Amino acid sequence: MSTEFLEEEEEFAPLTRRGLFLKGGVAAAGLTVLGSPTAAAFAASTADKIKVAVITHGDTGSFWSVFKKGVDQAAKDLKSRGVTVTQQVYADNNVPKQVAGINAAVAAGVNLIATSVPDASALRDPLKKASAKGIVIITVNSGLGAFDSLPTYEVHVGQTEGIAGKGAGKQFKKAGSKKVLIVIHEASNSGLQQRAAGVKSVLGSSKVKVLTIPNAKHDIPGTKAKVKGAFNADKKLDSFLGLDPDVTIPCLDVIPKGTKAGTFDVGGSIKEIQKGRMLFGIDQQQYLQGYLPVVFAMLYGTNLNTVGNGQPVLTGPGIINKANAAKVATLAAKGTR
Repeated sequence: MSTEFLEEEEEFAPLTRRGLFLKGGVAAAGLTVLGSPTAAAFAASTADKIKVAVITHGDTGSFWSVFKKGVDQAAKDLKSRGVTVTQQVYADNNVPKQVAGINAAVAAGVNLIATSVPDASALRDPLKKASAKGIVIITVNSGLGAFDSLPTYEVHVGQTEGIAGKGAGKQFKKAGSKKVLIVIHEASNSGLQQRAAGVKSVLGSSKVKVLTIPNAKHDIPGTKAKVKGAFNADKKLDSFLGLDPDVTIPCLDVIPKGTKAGTFDVGGSIKEIQKGRMLFGIDQQQYLQGYLPVVFAMLYGTNLNTVGNGQPVLTGPGIINKANAAKVATLAAKGTR
């Protein structure tokens, strides 16, 4: 999110006013981050070619399609530098499929795996095996802090979900919300739980109701019915927060008129913000989450550069509201925001 979008968001502003990278910036962290034997092996194996595998729990919806454009553009931009993205797996929240993708990448001899980690326990063993073979690991989107101990772990690219949740809570508090319904659409995703916890920390638990709907994105009619039912059952609810635009936008049709609505992961909701149907969107710039790991692979493979200095590379959170939505609407229409 560009700096001007966050000038009124005091909690978020420090994340961007110092540039994209927090605490250590883009300065090289030193080869000890990955260990000199691994560094030497990586450099030797990537003298002519850098093979990157991107494996996420995501789908082909409005959020992850933008992430994929970031991956594809980075692969195109860096092809002349010897970079190839040999595998892209979007597991659609199917843990065995994501594990299989990681195992296949290891078997294919890739140099770097960029993967989301919604459930660290499920991915621990395959990523340990990958690391043992000298494959560099970058976590993206979800999984902050989950694999810091891996010898070949480089960095996390994403947002701090708890802070993002607090930001959403502050938006509702500013709007005078009395009670917020939050829909969690992936039951096992720790990042979504952290978002909800962040909202509660600002508003208080009594002012937040969490509705967990596993596979909500695959049964939109059922999800809408459950959301409508929740509002009918609790008349104190006057606000709604979806954690994915593919869930949030359809539910705008069934929540009571005048409900204060917000979303995570903006996507097509920019139009809803412009029309006034939604107050805000929390933006984590998923295009960067796809683009940057490929760039980092090239920098490490060709120049042994590391990033983050042990801290995450933050792509968010930022706030999009009616005051600034027009600034990114054109880019969103192109599929890059």
